[in-house]
Amino acid sequence: MRGHGGRRARGAATLAALVLLAGCSSGSTTRPDAPPTGATTGAAPDPTTALRERCLSAIPESADLEALTLDGRTGGEVEVARVGPGSSTTVAVLLPQIGGLCGWGRWAAAAADEAGVTSLLVNPCGYGESTCPDDADADPLNEVAPAVALAREDLGATRVVLLGTSMGGSLTVMAVAAGADVDAWADVSGPPAWEGTDLADLAPDLASDGVPDGLVVMAPSDGRAIFAAARELAGRAGVPFVAGRSGHGWELLVDPVEGTPTRIGRRLFALAADTGRE
Repeated sequence: MRGHGGRRARGAATLAALVLLAGCSSGSTTRPDAPPTGATTGAAPDPTTALRERCLSAIPESADLEALTLDGRTGGEVEVARVGPGSSTTVAVLLPQIGGLCGWGRWAAAAADEAGVTSLLVNPCGYGESTCPDDADADPLNEVAPAVALAREDLGATRVVLLGTSMGGSLTVMAVAAGADVDAWADVSGPPAWEGTDLADLAPDLASDGVPDGLVVMAPSDGRAIFAAARELAGRAGVPFVAGRSGHGWELLVDPVEGTPTRIGRRLFALAADTGRE
């Protein structure tokens, strides 16, 4: 269940805040000139500004950023961030690991600057501002389909790729197997099973005629069994397997110290832009 953990975390934070507020107000008095409870000193920031404040340096200040909300295919509301020009022939739809969409920011900014690729960073159900009923949460295309439609119909994309890291890598495989309308895909550090689904069982759907080209990436630092499962998934799906040196998810795509794209990060540029394997 993708979103339930996120909702539980927010619920716990809200409860803690209420308890703290109750403790602080016990026995206190209110000055006659104090503003009414709940009064604000200024207007709330617009969604894009609020997203920048939430993501901080994970999304470079120079990035062309827009916060969006899309209706889910089955239901709910999906939080999306556009990084890059508002019009592009190539768009990458990016599914995140459990930290949420902000972690894709540096790769997406570099993809726009270096490869001319606009990215749509998508929060799955229960992450960030995405909220969905259970039937939408169970639909592997609930968040992907509207993002792809936005890319093709509003941004003018003729090529759309679906890329995911960790949790997002597994969700990418599930979405492609379910028929996502994309031209290529990549699973970076995706666990071999997610939400009760063994990804290896989806390999025949990934290898069938008409399914887009893909790529599976995993580093041996994730463990021998997981590394072997990722290699097997790639083999059974008939797509290339790329071994990272060390690291997980976004660490394989952007140098955590320098903030610059790695060899594998640039390989995803090439996959997105369809300019070759390296």
